[in-house]
Amino acid sequence: MAQVKPMEYVLKMAGKRRVTLPHQIVSTLKLAEGDRMSIVIHSPTDIRLVRYRLPRKDLMTPEIRKELAERRREIQEGAPLISLDTVLKRAAAKRAAVKAAAKLNPRVKLQEAQGATE
Repeated sequence: MAQVKPMEYVLKMAGKRRVTLPHQIVSTLKLAEGDRMSIVIHSPTDIRLVRYRLPRKDLMTPEIRKELAERRREIQEGAPLISLDTVLKRAAAKRAAVKAAAKLNPRVKLQEAQGATE
C-alpha cells in the first residue's frame, strides 16, 4: 500500500457499539461491504485498523502454518507488525535453505521430516 499522509478522525460510537468509518478511511483502505478488519492495539495510544485477509486454504502448507503461529507469538511478545507477504517470503526462504541443506546432507531431510510430524 502506498504511503499516505497521516489523518485523524473523531468517531462516535452508536448503539450496539457500532462505529461508522469516514469515506476517506474506506477509500484509503480500499474496503468494500463485507470486508473484515482487524484492530491491533499496541498500547492505549497506538491503535491500528488493518484490513484483514484470510489466506487461501489451498496455499496453506504445514510450514506456512508453523511460520504464522510463530509470528503470532512474536507479535504477542511485542514484535513490530510486518506484512503477510513478508512473513510468507521468510517462510519460503527458510524452506529453500532447508532444501539446499538437504541436497548437501541427506540426514537433514530425514530430520526435517521427523520435525514436521511432531
